[in-house]
Amino acid sequence: MNIRRPWTNTSAPPDSPVLRRAILLRKAATATALATIAVAILVSPLLVGKGAGSPPRVSGTALNKTAAPGAGGEPTVTVTTVGAERRRLETRTFVSGSLVAREEVSVGTESQHARIEAVLVDEGDKVREGQVLAILSSDLDEIAVSMNDVEIERANALLLQSESAIALEEANLELARKALERAQPLSRSGVTSLDVLEQREADVKVANAKLRTAHQTKRVAVAERAIAYVKRRELMAQLERTRLRAPAAGIVTERIAKLGDIASGDAPLFRLVKEGVIEFEALVPMRLVGRIQPHSPAVVTIQGMGTTVSGTLRHVSPSVDPSTRMARLRIALPQSEALKIGAFARAELPYIEGTSVVLPLTAIHQAPEGAHVDVVISGIVERRSVVTGESTAEQIQILSGLTEGEQVVLRAGGIVQAGTHVRPVPAASVLASNR
Repeated sequence: MNIRRPWTNTSAPPDSPVLRRAILLRKAATATALATIAVAILVSPLLVGKGAGSPPRVSGTALNKTAAPGAGGEPTVTVTTVGAERRRLETRTFVSGSLVAREEVSVGTESQHARIEAVLVDEGDKVREGQVLAILSSDLDEIAVSMNDVEIERANALLLQSESAIALEEANLELARKALERAQPLSRSGVTSLDVLEQREADVKVANAKLRTAHQTKRVAVAERAIAYVKRRELMAQLERTRLRAPAAGIVTERIAKLGDIASGDAPLFRLVKEGVIEFEALVPMRLVGRIQPHSPAVVTIQGMGTTVSGTLRHVSPSVDPSTRMARLRIALPQSEALKIGAFARAELPYIEGTSVVLPLTAIHQAPEGAHVDVVISGIVERRSVVTGESTAEQIQILSGLTEGEQVVLRAGGIVQAGTHVRPVPAASVLASNR
């Protein structure tokens, strides 16, 4: 390229304005020429490629970005596809509820109008089975027990007296029999009169009668003593009712009893959480009852405390409340001091959706006009609108618009457009080749 230089006067002095202007014009012409050459170098490859045809469009999920000509001269792009599978989708749901005792124990008394003399435990205390929680007034019961002690002593004395009477009557009977034995030969020989013999026989009969009476007296004494002991057990039971004992080990959650109050059998005086076991309880809609699997893991968050506890779904009520159409569930939780009865909590637990077509979440393109997928049919991309359902972090339900077995581009929203010729490669093949 010939660059026309401006005319310069070589005879002009070095500091001449004319000479300076000539130098500046020469430098500007040189810079313009260099810029023109650089642009030509950059544009020439594009001009050459344009003559061979425009480059093919490449999908964002293409495995091979080198385009190969397809049927009819159309460009072909290699894309990863996934088959639409029909199966059950496991997702997660949140339910709100409260912390409750697995088994609550109410402690009351059968004593009516008894005054509370002492309260031995307070709320939050751990108690063992049989531990005394409170003591009620027992003056009358203690007096009755003392009287019963006297009755038992009297019955024991009568029993000893009857045993002594039996021994005495046995001895008298033995003497009467010996006297009769001596009188019988003397009466036959005529030494003793018949009156004496008859008297000896009468003495034996009287001794036998007295012995039988002594035995009857002993039986009466034994019965009276047994009655006294039965009455004592009854009195001791009444006295025991004045000692309120814990029917099971646990934690005291409520103390109604107050010193000096009059106890009544109609209301409890204490409430316990048996063994200190606390659970999460909530009501769930009827549609979730059949989809929640027993023994599923759950995560319970106690609101306001920031405490998160892992639990297990223990029980789902077999019945539904006819007024609310809700069912009750219980989640077992490990024992922890952070768990408080009545605290509001929120549980996250898995449930199974009904059978439907399921796709990876990346295969769905959400647009303002709705969701759509790129279906590959005979090597050509078809954009199809779909209705989606529940979703997880990786998968989503397709309720309509897609049938089982159809091949869908794994990553929607790429450069691939409707009508593009593609070469589909199943995702399973890609995973197998990477192993």
